[in-house]
Amino acid sequence: MANTLDLKNLLQDIDKSSVIDLRQIFDQFYPQDIAEEYKNLDIEEKELLFTILSEDQGAAVLVELAKADTKDTLEIISDDQLVRFVNNMQLDDAADIIANLNDERIVYVLENIQRPSELKELMSFEPDTCGGIMAPNFISVRADLKVASALRYIRLKAKDNYSEILYVYVTKKFGELVGVISFKQLFLADDNDFVSEHTNEEVIAVKVDDDQELAADLISKYNFLAIPVVNNNNQLVGIITIDDAVDVIEEETTEDIYQSSGINYEPESDLNQSLINEYFAAYRARTPWLIITLIGQYLSTTIIAKYNVTIAAIPIAISFMPLLSGLSGNIGNQSSTIIVRGLYTGEVNENKSIKVFFHELVISLCIGLTCALITSLLSYFFYRNFLLSLLIGLSLLCSMVLAVGLGTLTPIIFKKINLDPATASGPLITTIIDMISFFVYLTLITKFISELI
Repeated sequence: MANTLDLKNLLQDIDKSSVIDLRQIFDQFYPQDIAEEYKNLDIEEKELLFTILSEDQGAAVLVELAKADTKDTLEIISDDQLVRFVNNMQLDDAADIIANLNDERIVYVLENIQRPSELKELMSFEPDTCGGIMAPNFISVRADLKVASALRYIRLKAKDNYSEILYVYVTKKFGELVGVISFKQLFLADDNDFVSEHTNEEVIAVKVDDDQELAADLISKYNFLAIPVVNNNNQLVGIITIDDAVDVIEEETTEDIYQSSGINYEPESDLNQSLINEYFAAYRARTPWLIITLIGQYLSTTIIAKYNVTIAAIPIAISFMPLLSGLSGNIGNQSSTIIVRGLYTGEVNENKSIKVFFHELVISLCIGLTCALITSLLSYFFYRNFLLSLLIGLSLLCSMVLAVGLGTLTPIIFKKINLDPATASGPLITTIIDMISFFVYLTLITKFISELI
């Protein structure tokens, strides 16, 4: 809708307009727009809004809210309101909402909603699996049906389906997935043909226990609108739609950003936890990698301390150490970022890892030579010491090449041993690179100390 949404002003008109009039106004806006403006309301306005919204619109807005806003809203709406909203949600969205409630409210909602058994089954899956994000609302027809019967069946089922029909899946007698058929194929087929005669059996599916990221990757790779989900008996139990895939990709990207900075990403939080517990959760998420970094940096100081005689003899040498570690750390993290992204997009795999490694090594050698030459020239210009300038440049070149090797191989190794490659970047690589660059530089300076003094 083109009109600008101003929730605050609209809610202030509650005394001038009836609830029915306001409800009709709110129904004209996209729920995403209402959810976006929702964060600007105070607690009383939020509570008022959900008493005005229709059940359909209220359910849609609740699904679109940010996690923090969802937390506040679930605390202010009543159990009966929540039941009405859940009854108007797709089951996968309802499962996500209910999973955030305490046990007492979960029991109440499940006892009063229209589809409790389906929702319980959906909630039994781990939240980060394909089963945890799938929607059980799909249309399937038997392979042994005639086309005319299949079309009549689809018309009847479409009335009860809570989501848009994207594909028609074809199954056997006990629900085993056989393939997929398009509406165009059905409409063009002869009424007396069997569905199996027009079925595409080259169907790509995921299992309920597969990681949600696999479904998102397949939807993205093949430009699907949805992908079927099957159980261990190959029975069709749900579908994952493109909007769910987008949510997964966003969540995984957020997780990678956090982990690359050394933060343990925790997307879900207990709605009933105290403020102290919230602080502790943040502390726990950020501290581990900082401690590892602290230990790594402490080891770097021991390396520096080991060469205290060299530093005392040539004090100017220590001033170049931040430059060495900074440039090496940057190029190492660049390589790590490229490899991590490549591993997620499929551009980097086991077969290509050696080729990618040598590619990065050649690039690092070219960049390293450039940076080493500039650094050597600058240091000679300021200090007029040819050997020192040469050693600084050589140390920088060695450190940068080693940093790229580390930044390239570490994510690949992490992937090989089933650890998140994103964890390899950030603090871990930076800390190791600092130790390497300090060791290489101070070793070379020590080796030629007699000529430098």
